[in-house]
Amino acid sequence: MEKAVESQNMDMREHVSRADLRYQHTVKRSEGGLPLGNGRMGSLIWTSPSALKFQINRADVYANDSRTNSFNQRHSDYAYGCGFVDIDLVDYGDDVFRDEGIRQHLSLYDATASIAGNGVEAEAFAASGHDVFGLRIHDRRQEPQVINLKLKMLRPAEVVTKNHSAVSRLSMRDGMMVLHQEFREGDYYCASAVVIAITGRDARVRMNDEYGGRQPVGDYRESLVIGQPNETEMRLCVKPGNGSFDIFIGSAACFDEKEDVIGEAIQTIRLALQSGYDAMLAEHRRWWHSFWDKSYIRLQSVDGRAEFVEQHYTYYLYLMASNSRDSRFPPNFGGMLLSPRGDLRHWGAMHWWNNMNLYYNAVLPTGHYELFHPYFNMYSSMYDSCAAAARQQWGSQGIYIPEVVSFNGLEELPEDIAKEMRDLYLLRKPWEQMSDRFREYADTKRPHESRWNWKYHEKYVDGRFTYKERGYGPFGFTTHMFATQVGIAYHYWLYYEYTKDEEWLRARAYPIIRGVAEFFHHYPNLRKDEDGLYHIYHTTSDEKYYGGKDTMDSMAAMHTIFPIALRASDILGEDRDLRQAWQELYDHLAPLPRSDQADAVLKTGEGEAAVWVGALGPVLDHKSHIDVKPAYFGSLCSLETAASNRDMFETTLATIRYQEELIDREWSRASSEMSGMARVLANMGLAEPFKQVVLAQLECVNAERDYCYFDDTGRIKSFENRLTVREGVNCISIQRLGNAAAALQSALCQSQPAGPGQDSVIRLFSACPADWNAEFSLWCPGGFNVKSSIQGGDISYVTITAALGGTCRIRNPWGEGEVCLQKKGGEVQILKDPLLQFETETGEEFLLSPNR
Repeated sequence: MEKAVESQNMDMREHVSRADLRYQHTVKRSEGGLPLGNGRMGSLIWTSPSALKFQINRADVYANDSRTNSFNQRHSDYAYGCGFVDIDLVDYGDDVFRDEGIRQHLSLYDATASIAGNGVEAEAFAASGHDVFGLRIHDRRQEPQVINLKLKMLRPAEVVTKNHSAVSRLSMRDGMMVLHQEFREGDYYCASAVVIAITGRDARVRMNDEYGGRQPVGDYRESLVIGQPNETEMRLCVKPGNGSFDIFIGSAACFDEKEDVIGEAIQTIRLALQSGYDAMLAEHRRWWHSFWDKSYIRLQSVDGRAEFVEQHYTYYLYLMASNSRDSRFPPNFGGMLLSPRGDLRHWGAMHWWNNMNLYYNAVLPTGHYELFHPYFNMYSSMYDSCAAAARQQWGSQGIYIPEVVSFNGLEELPEDIAKEMRDLYLLRKPWEQMSDRFREYADTKRPHESRWNWKYHEKYVDGRFTYKERGYGPFGFTTHMFATQVGIAYHYWLYYEYTKDEEWLRARAYPIIRGVAEFFHHYPNLRKDEDGLYHIYHTTSDEKYYGGKDTMDSMAAMHTIFPIALRASDILGEDRDLRQAWQELYDHLAPLPRSDQADAVLKTGEGEAAVWVGALGPVLDHKSHIDVKPAYFGSLCSLETAASNRDMFETTLATIRYQEELIDREWSRASSEMSGMARVLANMGLAEPFKQVVLAQLECVNAERDYCYFDDTGRIKSFENRLTVREGVNCISIQRLGNAAAALQSALCQSQPAGPGQDSVIRLFSACPADWNAEFSLWCPGGFNVKSSIQGGDISYVTITAALGGTCRIRNPWGEGEVCLQKKGGEVQILKDPLLQFETETGEEFLLSPNR
């Protein structure tokens, strides 16, 4: 690696550009296109031999909400898609985009895509701060042709699905092409608009008529309203000519029928036309350049594998900023804002937290806290429905946030349905005594939704829709999974830990934390047994261990939520009476399930070290596995835990060793897309296993376990753009990138408490592979920005900037010996303890070095 330099001297353009996408060929499938987005609106851009192609997606477009009765088949509910846009560059003549001669480039530093083919060049960007794609087309062909801009519906103009309708219309408004779509079911309403305009070239609009012919509509500059319900495509025919012209594609969405969504999209385009392409691109680049200055990780190794990991890390940051910013809702884990294949996507339109959280675990150390806002916006907005669900579904208090949930929470149930649900789901009423009324109500509900997840595969028999159950009574994959809501609450807590924004803690985080704690506090199947400990009955853990006692999912959740609820309430001076009840419960909470406990689903042999397991039995599905959840969930166990809870630490290490034997010490076998094993190993300071897992995960070594697509060469593990389709059709994913990013951060700059709710301590390079050189600028709880470098095993420098002030705690980076602490412009202070602690004021900078 180059000589270590501090970030203000680093050439950030050069650094970020190491992760650029560069193709010298066309992509075989649309999923391999170049990703563009501004956090609310996004698309891949890909080519056919004659055209550039987009699917305009938005984070705030949902065809239905939690109350739907129209999508009771798996994968059938849909969202996000607004329309297709094709820029057809050839009418009659040679193809523009062929493998011979095409050049495609995604510049991450500028967040722009450029594609050059036979005589035509295109540049595109998704404007930061504006819901507009800007494109510049430069035609230098000897014989320029008509260029057709096609705006196309995603589906037929009118689609009725049971009680649901989707209506799309094309029109001409104020000289712009418009695609408007509306979704209705009962009193639910959502609408979107896509608007296209050009500048710098004359054009005419044409529209296909109902017989497939072509109907001229008028000069592009005219203002006409047109369109019939069965017309699905409109064309803007651009006059042939050499030189450049600019295209603006804008969009808007709303949930209120009274809002003028078309007018909003048109106003966005008017502002773009007024500003002009060059000014918008300059503003866009300024935003992205500032974004990249916030933090970075740079890696080097002789074999080039470290650089490979670095490229994926930088690319992860680009994708998060392109897909999760300035929005009311986060992107769906499957497809994000980049789905290119219309409405259908595996797993539908609901949000699955165990998948989605993999996108967000690495956000806070980057310092880009704004990328978390859409996630918090969605979960906070569903608070009232989650409070009703806690009462209706479980007979508890507080809030219940399920694993799989609609963007607006859960449907409020009729009281008779809610009462029977409580009796069935809490095992007070035999499953076989389910009433016809309850079954008929359930029949219309989405089987992926957690509360109805006991429904399984469906099919039509003699024209009648039928489905089978999973066979475990009320237990589906996610019906009784309760750690999800604690994972969400812990993200709220961590946001406070990084920002120390007490008002945010009071207004946003604490209601969620308190609500989840109260759910467990009052959960009917949590009770104090004769051993004086609280045990929880009839739950599941990570989609298995149906009906288990003290499942790891539920116990890890409670061992996390109560200490952070106690700490938060103490900071705010809130809920003194509740605090006493929470403390009593936490003090008498049963331990995490372990192999040396009676009825453990997995028992270790005599003389063997005890390991974490999934549950205490019996369990209905007879599963028996170890569980490493304490090493990646809720800060239950990390290197910092060793001093204060040795038993927790040693059991976690024993579980990892047990796993190591199961895989014959080949850690690459523990690297599926969703696996958190790289984070586990980094958190526990195991550098070589971490390296093996993170490399295998990024290389998709175990893709045969996942959904993939095939071409004439066989199974394709990932696309040219580093995305995968692990989750199925139209469900491109960066789950493995998020896993790898969080693990890499922990390997280089771990900032963990000894346990939930305790003070975080910084550790540097605790799992950095011996053959890697590394340099980074990352953020830690308390608002501390840490910069450091390791070269050939030697830590070159450590600087810490206190953005918020307060006490900084860091383990001696050099392991032992005295450390010189020098405040910028101040005297040197000698620190001697293994744990270095010093007070800071806002904005102060410190340099740490060994006292040699």
